[in-house]
Amino acid sequence: MNLFFKPKDYKIEIDVPASKSIHNRVMILNALYDLNIKITNPSNSGDSVLLQKLLKSKSDVLDCENAGTVFRFLTAYFSVKNEAVTLTGSQRMQSRPIAELVNSLKELGTEIDYLDKIGFPPIKIFGGLTKGGSVNINGGISSQFISALAMIGPKLESGLEIIIEGQISSKPYVEMTVKLMQNLGFNIQFINNKIITKPWNRATQLKSVEIEPDWSAVAFWFQIASLNPKLKTFFKRLKTQSVQGDSVLYQWAEKLGLRFTETKGGLLLKKTTESIKDITHWDFTNYPDLAPSIIILLSVAKKIAVFTGLESLKIKESDRTLALHTELKKCGVDLIENNSEWILDASKFELQENTLFENYDDHRIAMALAILAFIKPIQMENLEAVNKSYPDFWEHLRTLKS
Repeated sequence: MNLFFKPKDYKIEIDVPASKSIHNRVMILNALYDLNIKITNPSNSGDSVLLQKLLKSKSDVLDCENAGTVFRFLTAYFSVKNEAVTLTGSQRMQSRPIAELVNSLKELGTEIDYLDKIGFPPIKIFGGLTKGGSVNINGGISSQFISALAMIGPKLESGLEIIIEGQISSKPYVEMTVKLMQNLGFNIQFINNKIITKPWNRATQLKSVEIEPDWSAVAFWFQIASLNPKLKTFFKRLKTQSVQGDSVLYQWAEKLGLRFTETKGGLLLKKTTESIKDITHWDFTNYPDLAPSIIILLSVAKKIAVFTGLESLKIKESDRTLALHTELKKCGVDLIENNSEWILDASKFELQENTLFENYDDHRIAMALAILAFIKPIQMENLEAVNKSYPDFWEHLRTLKS
């Protein structure tokens, strides 16, 4: 499909989607502990809709499609349920590792079988885990493994102590889980590299939870703002105080020649007269979901930079580092892996009209590349990939369409 958007010079208002990360955690906790919490401003993301459906399903075979959060959270969830369930997923899901989480659950006493390749989905979970105790887990593979364990901790008779080994990838997502659980009345602490949960005692709990707007989605509007000097974008209900790690964008704005202004009811974003700062090193260890947008934004600006903390991108909905390397090459940009670093040389960035970009059925790659259509017409298929996290993405861009 042909995509092309002309720069605009007026103010628009955007309702970015609710955070699927927050919504999915609240749904798991709601179901696991019978909290009866009313969820307001729910996420309409494909992942959240899928999780809601699977939590209500009576089937003993559940297809998690390509939703990593859904698969990992349900792996722990069904470990403490008294039923046997098979979890499967898309071909891509079956190449995404699950062993670290499965090993931890087995160490606690869960029975889980691999149904095909050891260490990967599909799996069969036999449930019945009750005792709890202490478990070690590698923190560098996926924060979702840690969050999944933390959420079942209070369900166990003796609670759960999670000892996290090494550097934690996407640590703010673990902090999000802990903060949400504390807000709901759970006795959970996260100190250094250890999470300690006490058994659930039905302490005071909230009656309702409003899901925050998704800061991760704002990254794509950073790209748009960078290419639309006179555009002012108002994000309704978006707040600087957030449990989301990706709210770091508020601090990053100035580095990227952008500025947020706090106003009643939300935040206003616009481009400043300042150019993008020549920052040679960007660390995405805690913010990997922001990487595609920021890397493409810097590429358009013809920057040279070094990135670290991209390891987890290899096991996302696609191998995002490979996807970015391949697609940016079409614009004369080099993104080369060198040990634990990725080196960007976008000094020769040039977009050819009607370039066909692949999005690898990956929502963040699709949206980050789509913003190039503000420069010249581009081609892209499989536009529905964005539904995973931002179903209204194309509708919102239509307000800017030529």
